[in-house]
Amino acid sequence: MSDCSFRFPFVLYESLSPSRGICISVSPSTSLLHWSDRHNMMRGVESALRPLLLTTVSHQYRSRSLHLPFSLPLPLPLCRSYATLSPTTPPPQAAYQVFDEPSKATQRDRAIARIRQHSASSTAEDLGVVDYLREEIAERLIERVEDLRVPPTSILDLSGHAGQLTRAMQEVLGEGISEEGIDTENEQIGKRDYRIVEPSGAALHRDPDDSFLAPIKRIQASPSELLAHPHIASLRDTVDCVVSGGGLHWVGDIVGCLTQIRHLLKQDGVFIGAVLGGDTLFELRTSLQLAEQERRGGIANRVSPMITPTDAPSLLNRAGFTLTTVDVEDLTVQYPSIWELMGDLRDMGESNAILGRRAQVSRDVLIAADAIYRELYGNEEGIPATFQIVWMIGWKPGPTEPKPLERGSAKTSLKDVL
Repeated sequence: MSDCSFRFPFVLYESLSPSRGICISVSPSTSLLHWSDRHNMMRGVESALRPLLLTTVSHQYRSRSLHLPFSLPLPLPLCRSYATLSPTTPPPQAAYQVFDEPSKATQRDRAIARIRQHSASSTAEDLGVVDYLREEIAERLIERVEDLRVPPTSILDLSGHAGQLTRAMQEVLGEGISEEGIDTENEQIGKRDYRIVEPSGAALHRDPDDSFLAPIKRIQASPSELLAHPHIASLRDTVDCVVSGGGLHWVGDIVGCLTQIRHLLKQDGVFIGAVLGGDTLFELRTSLQLAEQERRGGIANRVSPMITPTDAPSLLNRAGFTLTTVDVEDLTVQYPSIWELMGDLRDMGESNAILGRRAQVSRDVLIAADAIYRELYGNEEGIPATFQIVWMIGWKPGPTEPKPLERGSAKTSLKDVL
């Protein structure tokens, strides 16, 4: 065993000269005392050295050595090896922030401006060149809306970007509202309300009104602070259905966002949302980590953290939803190389927006990541990119909500069935 030295730039007693520091050297020499005596001496030395932690000495102080004539099997435990929260510290008043949400809105604004600059015209078809992922999610979400027994009359598309999901819902549900047995086209008793909420102003107003089949209302607001917007706050308990086609994965306080959605819904209202799950872009994440580890000797978080399918039910329950349903689908898109993948992600406005992120990735890391991507996951068509979609459905409690029967009220015996 070698000597264990502990150097403290502190003052032991007030009578010591401030020009002195303390250096304690514990030598593992032959024990001169019984074990119990050494243990008591250890505790005494620890009590004597505790004032060292009170007064700091300047870095100019010199040091002297004090030698203790006993051996220690372990270093002297002068301080705890863990940190604790003071009982007098007040609890945090705000949710832990993970994403830079204002920067995310700015990224989407710049993505729209970049597409406008490079497109030949400003038509909806040219501006929607990278809408294939949102349109695919919208088509799959519409299938779940069609399963509703009563079609919704008031619909709010949360984090709807340019309204891809709203446009698809209008094609299926239409504009008019009819009672059961009345032809919608001939006997309309009202019109459906379509609202789009999006934090990016450029994305919200990208497409003109005539590209939609029915009138829409556009609201620029953050999903994290829905009820802070005066127009949205006036919609409390009035919305039949809130849908989201893949924008909630940039919300840090997802439970707070879901709670505000529940406040907007009527009784027995439904929330149907799609969130990109934790296995999204796992190929890109793995390739960047291996490349950065090889080139830089460390890794940075280049792909944002996402919720897992096992977390989704608890998030809905914590927000106050009932009759929750969660399922998962994987959507695979083929790209020629990593450059096209990252270019489309940038034009979608899906660049990294984690707080404390590194602004740039060096070119040598990207070249290495492209080679690793091709080696690990490449195929004849290029490289695959997996998007894991977590579908969440939750209902706001209401009087017509199906409830389990009381225990013992069954009229059929399970023995007769089996």
